[in-house]
Amino acid sequence: HLVPRLTAEATLELATVNELLSRVVLTDNRDGRNSAFAMENGTLHTSGLYKMIKSSRDPLDSSTGTFWRSCAPPRVQFFAWLLMHGRLQSKSNLFRKKIVADPNLCHSSPETAEHLIFQCPFAASFWLHLGFSICPDASICDLRSLGRPASLPSAHFDTFVLLCCWQLWKRRNGIVFRQEDMPLAHLLQMCKLEARAWSCRLPRDDPVVSDQWCSIFLWQCKTIRKP
Repeated sequence: HLVPRLTAEATLELATVNELLSRVVLTDNRDGRNSAFAMENGTLHTSGLYKMIKSSRDPLDSSTGTFWRSCAPPRVQFFAWLLMHGRLQSKSNLFRKKIVADPNLCHSSPETAEHLIFQCPFAASFWLHLGFSICPDASICDLRSLGRPASLPSAHFDTFVLLCCWQLWKRRNGIVFRQEDMPLAHLLQMCKLEARAWSCRLPRDDPVVSDQWCSIFLWQCKTIRKP
């Protein structure tokens, strides 16, 4: 009487696993481990195995490395990792996992990471007001090669980009979970408050960087509200 919890793909995978297990013959002999990452006593050297797997998936010049070294809070750095690896829980990813029935969020477009950050008309207007020139077909991988507007300081530019992406994601969650409608001026104001909160994370040698960020957000906010 219970609803089956396995999808069609999971059912096939379970059948494959059961077929593999049926070939296993257990004996009373002591198990042996044959691995290039096993020590003499049989203990598995997991750190070496992890480094090998990580290096095979992430090249040494991966664009995510600098985000981990940014001044953003750890939760935002992890958000950037999810974003760059296509693992953000957007509706497009949820639709692929058969969690939601519709991958679209706004304007009848699939809610991909590129749509959320670049292609959504609201996001495009947000970047434009900050002086960025974003290509219509920009991808998430282009985050690390964005041209820096002359009004922005070069110091901690990667942290500024993460701040903007983080605020766009928080606005999206407000729309989805709390039915909020945050206009552009309000988002810029929230970016200003977040920049002020992140000022304590910047090195002491760069005390004016956060002030410059706040000034830019405040100026653009006033420009939008100006009649």
